[in-house]
Amino acid sequence: MNAALLAFLLALPAAGAEPTDDPMIRWDCDAEGKRLVLEMFRPPVAQVTERELLLLSGDRGFQQCRVNGAHWTMLVDLIEYDSGRCEPFPDTIVSLLRDGKLVLSRVHVGDNCERLPVLSAARIEENGGETRIELCAADTYGGESRCAPFRLDQLERGVDNDGVAAQAGGR
Repeated sequence: MNAALLAFLLALPAAGAEPTDDPMIRWDCDAEGKRLVLEMFRPPVAQVTERELLLLSGDRGFQQCRVNGAHWTMLVDLIEYDSGRCEPFPDTIVSLLRDGKLVLSRVHVGDNCERLPVLSAARIEENGGETRIELCAADTYGGESRCAPFRLDQLERGVDNDGVAAQAGGR
């Protein structure tokens, strides 16, 4: 094999996106501590506890967690495009339900073709009939997050991308 071909082959992995650009989802179901954390981050991961699950972006599926009598379910899906500039870049979206009621509705969690703001974290505490949620959002994946408490009792429909955008913009 000549040197030019070898150099070309070694350069191929560098031509694509860095593996650290893809979001990962941390699902930390702490039933004893009465809390659940859903968080997006860039790899690598410094430390993982025994109860945490890490999902790569691009994985479809669901996770469930029972915390202080409430049943939480996270659904992860991809939006894949058939043509155009978005075709090579599927978007990762997440929905979150509490006891079958939609809390987060198809929100983006990583780089996305439309450059929509993203959910960066949802921190949930279940304490004796009171549910506290802190939602964090950023203008772009990897950007600075803004976090604020979220009132579950005032939720009429699931927080969607417009709600995440409002949170990211601090409106």
